[in-house]
Amino acid sequence: MLVRDLMSMPAVTIRSNEDYKAALALMQDKSLHHLPVVGSDGELSGMAAERDLLIAATHYLQSPVEVGDVMHCGVVAVTPETTAAKAAGLMVGQRIGSLPVVDGAGQVVRIVTETDILRAFAATPQAT
Repeated sequence: MLVRDLMSMPAVTIRSNEDYKAALALMQDKSLHHLPVVGSDGELSGMAAERDLLIAATHYLQSPVEVGDVMHCGVVAVTPETTAAKAAGLMVGQRIGSLPVVDGAGQVVRIVTETDILRAFAATPQAT
């Protein structure tokens, strides 16, 4: 099984120069916990986790803070052709709940989450 078979929704992204409050509002509106962060060229530059944005909210209150200031850099990404097993292994090894899925140009096309992988596992007939 490949990542392309698991992806459940198009990726919702945010630019690194957006205010962290905009990212939190977008996450709340779309019921998300992770947002791929893209640069002006649309290429993946980081990942914003809801937890990190909430921490920023408690530390910075009304101060303007850009998503790029609180995002995770050096993000692990996969392609649609990555195996589900490899994607799951990356998530476990990196202790992360989602992976951005990028095309050959580094553009974010989707996101695959631990829920997507669990859903596929639960749907697979098990030998008894």
